[in-house]
Amino acid sequence: MNTHLSTLDTRTRQQPCRLSIPLALVALLVTLPSAPLLAEGAVDVTRANTTSGPQEDVAWMSGGVGDEALDDMRKVAAAYNVRVVFSDQRGSYLAGIPFTVARLAPGNEQQIYSAVSDGPLLYLKLPPGPYQIAAQIDGVWQSQHVQAGAPGSSTRLSFVSRGK
Repeated sequence: MNTHLSTLDTRTRQQPCRLSIPLALVALLVTLPSAPLLAEGAVDVTRANTTSGPQEDVAWMSGGVGDEALDDMRKVAAAYNVRVVFSDQRGSYLAGIPFTVARLAPGNEQQIYSAVSDGPLLYLKLPPGPYQIAAQIDGVWQSQHVQAGAPGSSTRLSFVSRGK
């Protein structure tokens, strides 16, 4: 009697499989045309890099969250003359950091740009001259002076959380 139940059980399990094959084909035919759109959306999620718009005064790029985005940032690094890294005291990267850029002139400091860096890397393309870069980490503003050089040369800054 157990053998009979086993055979019946096997038949019951096979019937849904026969019905699901046509349904699977229909689902495949319906979703296949949108597959490139779905794949493109997945790529956008993994690439969290943001660049400045063409109308902005300062050309910049921020991101570096995830391996692919980090590789993309490294590939274009040479095009930017000021490179900034945001991290905590243990060396872990930080993201979502507000920053400002001010041009320094004798007796005058003029803020020329402010935004939020989406990732731990911020690359700036600034005309040669003196600047003050400031970043807000853990609610505290830190600033550093930098001398931006000609294209092809780069200056590196690091902002580190002073908190625990």
